[in-house]
Amino acid sequence: MQQCRQTNKNNNNSGMKFCLLLLVTCFATSSAALIPHGTQQLFELQSKVSLEQLNGEQSTSDEVNYNFETKVKVSSVWSKDEEQLLEIHLSESVVRAPGKAKAQLKERVISSLPDRPFYIALVKGQPEQVIAHTSRDQSLLNLERGIASLLQLRLSSNSETELDISGHCRVKYNVKSATSVVKTKTDCALWDLRASYHPEQALSVAQHSQEQVEYELTTAGALLRAESTETHRLALAAKPDAGSLVRGNLRLQHVAEGEQHVKQLEHSTLEAAIASLLEWYRVFPLEADVDGAISELKEQTLQEQFVRHVEQLNAKHVGKSSQALAYAQLLPLARITKQAQFEELLESHSQLADQLVDLLGAVQTFDAHNATVAHFFRGSATPRESLQLLEKYLQSLAVATHPQREILEQLFNWLQQDRIPAKQSHLRDSVLQTLATLTRQSGFEVNDPLLQQIRDHLLDGLAGDSKDATLYIRALQNLRDPLTIDELLKQATQSEEPKISVAALQALKSFPASSFATSHRLQFESVFYQRRRRFDSSARTLALDVLLEMRPNAEQLGQLLDYLASNDRQFEIKTYVLQKLRMLAEICPRFRAMFRSELVQRDHVNNYNVLGQKGLTTVLTRQLSQSPAFNETLLSTQEVYQGILKRGSVEFLLHAGRDQASSFKLGVYTAGLGSLVGDGDVEDGNDRIPADDELEGDESVTAGMEISVQGAQLRPLIFFTGQTELMGHVWGGSASDSTPAYQATTLAQDHEQYIVLASGATLHWRVLGARSVDLNGKVGFSLWNRNAQTEIQQNTGSAVVGHIAVGFTYAKLVQDFTLTHEPKLSLQADLDFYSGIKLCMQLQRPEQLLTYSNVRSVYLQQVEKAYHIRLQIAILHFVQHYAIAEFVLNRSL
Repeated sequence: MQQCRQTNKNNNNSGMKFCLLLLVTCFATSSAALIPHGTQQLFELQSKVSLEQLNGEQSTSDEVNYNFETKVKVSSVWSKDEEQLLEIHLSESVVRAPGKAKAQLKERVISSLPDRPFYIALVKGQPEQVIAHTSRDQSLLNLERGIASLLQLRLSSNSETELDISGHCRVKYNVKSATSVVKTKTDCALWDLRASYHPEQALSVAQHSQEQVEYELTTAGALLRAESTETHRLALAAKPDAGSLVRGNLRLQHVAEGEQHVKQLEHSTLEAAIASLLEWYRVFPLEADVDGAISELKEQTLQEQFVRHVEQLNAKHVGKSSQALAYAQLLPLARITKQAQFEELLESHSQLADQLVDLLGAVQTFDAHNATVAHFFRGSATPRESLQLLEKYLQSLAVATHPQREILEQLFNWLQQDRIPAKQSHLRDSVLQTLATLTRQSGFEVNDPLLQQIRDHLLDGLAGDSKDATLYIRALQNLRDPLTIDELLKQATQSEEPKISVAALQALKSFPASSFATSHRLQFESVFYQRRRRFDSSARTLALDVLLEMRPNAEQLGQLLDYLASNDRQFEIKTYVLQKLRMLAEICPRFRAMFRSELVQRDHVNNYNVLGQKGLTTVLTRQLSQSPAFNETLLSTQEVYQGILKRGSVEFLLHAGRDQASSFKLGVYTAGLGSLVGDGDVEDGNDRIPADDELEGDESVTAGMEISVQGAQLRPLIFFTGQTELMGHVWGGSASDSTPAYQATTLAQDHEQYIVLASGATLHWRVLGARSVDLNGKVGFSLWNRNAQTEIQQNTGSAVVGHIAVGFTYAKLVQDFTLTHEPKLSLQADLDFYSGIKLCMQLQRPEQLLTYSNVRSVYLQQVEKAYHIRLQIAILHFVQHYAIAEFVLNRSL
């Protein structure tokens, strides 16, 4: 105490804290236990769990909660030194929930709670084990672990790790006084028990969890009150106001002392005392286990549920939110369905085969896979329609995030054993791309044998089959294994075929920038600046994209600006560089400051002669939607060569904070079309587009389309190969009517996890999202009038279905929310090459509709009279309209 008085005289805050800690330590060492040895203490236990809206506008009358109360008798039946055995008996248990009328509570007495005590073993004053009856259900066992965890109190001001009902947690104690201590828990292992998750953060969920435990002690160190308060904020990463806030409160309040003399177990050690109980009891650790009953589905079959959604699954609903919603609602039950039921479904609903293969691909189980393959694949005798449906199934499967390993092993065996006939090259390509994508999504360890075998297979195929080199490069793009970077760079820098070099660089562009080293940067610079040899213009722009993703410093940015003033006559590439730099400057403030600083230092660059647009190439980004809808942008890249679109792409990006994910990308490539369009009347001097340098060799006339769904590159679609096939399309007008290019419903959000609360209640959190896309287009081409018109329509229906259930044996809270959205886009392009080249591209977004509904319910179960309420006031439904918007991508010159 003399030291305390001296500290007070110095009025030092740190000294005060030390003084308090010293006092509490003295009290703790004198009392030795929260429950005094050989005594009986009476407590009341209250556990309250509630679901709240994320917007914080909920009133008390809107609360959806349950409240469990019971009397707790704690008896110290064995003790020695710092070891103790407590007997805990629960009685007079009730559970309450809000009634339908305001200020009304429904109370149910719990008569089925077993009338048997359980025990807590403490070592060095800390709970270490729970000894419970073998017949206790998981939920009640977790409750007992929760009571034991409330008795865990360490008098330390340092951050440390503790093991309790929530698993290993980081904890920090704040000693407020000799009788008041607050414990803060973070990063608990059982707060993030993920059954499945999406690797792209923008398509995942955002969670914030924390817990505080307040202790009130007597001056002798005995427990008066222990109260845990925890919150778990669960929301969509891309839409933070969609989800729920779960609150839990567990309070153990001392009310009186019990019997004066407690009968003691006559054993010399704690181990012997515990052993005497093991005829009817078992020893359990403090760490809880998930109560699987919380996520059980109602008894029904997929066939029964499917019949109720037949109308929404009709082909006329492709591209609408109704089909995406039905798809997401069917998935939970489909994932526990067996192969025989899938086969029956495919037989009985053959008219919906297109929609069924999309669904089975998203299921990701071996049963669904075997049913699909058995139904459609007949080897060399497989009909063309069945092959197309198999490809569609594989494309849906490629978007999966957690497929069963057996699926990958079977697909790999197909490739190894040449089970796919040579004439089914399209199916073989799709199997290869799907296998590579699934391998990446599965997140295998680096030394996983299956990953090594698949990687070696792709590299061997690339080395030994020059005819199908782009096929294997595309598979390596889907695999994105860092160990393949050097081989892809070799193909990019050494291949004499432009299409291989371009494909390799496109694959490298898909890697995260963190995958590349300084040596890799030098090779990308060699391609872009053509330091060793000339490269295709597409290869150079792709190399530039990678260099910019690697975040250039001021010196490297200065080199790019100096390039703009070089004597390189590929003005389309210079236009690409300038527009890319300007686009990044608009997005990133730090890059904008560096860009301006480097530009102002270069008078030979910072002038109209250099910065004036001399090409038709376009790179830009546009905001499509933002809060309260999803935050989506469009990235458009149109690379022009000799006045003709050489390689173009339109990509839709979903944002969540600093994270972004590609939801859909449409790319078009052409070659050799300059001979058809010509240079107009270039000789009259009206053409203001200087001719680019031409690479040696003539290109064959080709065109095609590349589609990427959530980063999974699909097999490309070839429009035509050769001038004869092209002219057949022109004269036949085969593309003048609207033609479907891509129609599918695929998985988007896919997340499932469990959280164990301090009270022992289990929380189940599942989010499933789907996107239904209908992409179609038409082209009009006139050689006589020397013009062309293109129209592309994309109708997209998206739906997210969220389900939260939290509770224990006698009470459960449920929240179901749905979010639907139908963004539509129309892209029109007009090209006039009669007198010079004039190009106008316009993107339109019609009016959009966003709906969000939220229903919360309370269930009291296994009580004297079951009770269920679906509070009408808890239903939230709002609609957001977005006006028509137009985005001009380019204008005629």
